[in-house]
Amino acid sequence: MTVKDYYYLHFAELNPEKQFHFATRMKNYFKVHDFDDYLINNQPSTNISDIINNNNYSMVNNYDLRKPFFEKYQGIYGIEAALFRVHHLLIEYGIDLRNELVNLYPKDRLYEMADNLINDMDAIGILSTWAINTIYLTEELYPRGKNVIKEMSELVLSSDWDVSPTLLSYMYTHIIICASGFYIKNLANSKNKECLEKILKKCAKVINNNIDTISLDACVEFLVCCNLVGVQYPELRRKIDSICKDYRKNSPYLINYRRDKTPGSYFHTLNGAEHINALYIMSGLDS
Repeated sequence: MTVKDYYYLHFAELNPEKQFHFATRMKNYFKVHDFDDYLINNQPSTNISDIINNNNYSMVNNYDLRKPFFEKYQGIYGIEAALFRVHHLLIEYGIDLRNELVNLYPKDRLYEMADNLINDMDAIGILSTWAINTIYLTEELYPRGKNVIKEMSELVLSSDWDVSPTLLSYMYTHIIICASGFYIKNLANSKNKECLEKILKKCAKVINNNIDTISLDACVEFLVCCNLVGVQYPELRRKIDSICKDYRKNSPYLINYRRDKTPGSYFHTLNGAEHINALYIMSGLDS
């Protein structure tokens, strides 16, 4: 049984957050209608105020390293989540809450945060996901005619960061994920393809040089991004596949022992492993 078959079979056992994540990833990446009824009947909350005011980032990975940047860009944790929710509701449900968001957090302040972030190399490298998503979603929802994918790409291609290989990899891959509209668009013919290919090349080097220690989630996410852009690294793909196959031994789905080796860990459960397994299915390694 494939991992995809197993997660489909046990979908009802996932918690609501994981169900929603899995369903939207399958729908958007594979363009399937397997979860249409589920998504229609489980529309996420439209209460943007609650989302934007939730700034408890105490559970993020690399908390000590990232804390100064969450403090520097106060409110970014909730703002990024609110931008993402507004974007998702608009794309998936046709519900437009853009005005509601800027009534809570004015547009000029969104622009100021996005512009400050794109000129702050350390913030982009360390906040990675939160910085990149905020920059992209601000322009996507409230366009000013800027090509922020190209701007971010040129920035990361011309700079070096003294941060962990995992954070570097996530910084690179999330530019590509944003460019795809969060796994919706194929990027093989993107106007930004040349710079996205260069990003993948830089990311491949980081992963290859740290293949024995880097986060497995980051490795599998890299493969998904390769698929999106239409560029492959066969030797590195084989290395990642070998690690995944080893970690799948005696389990119906992939367990990321690099994240937590503790027997019975949450990250070994169906819910805790959902993120990496959704990526694993999307990577094409699942068999």
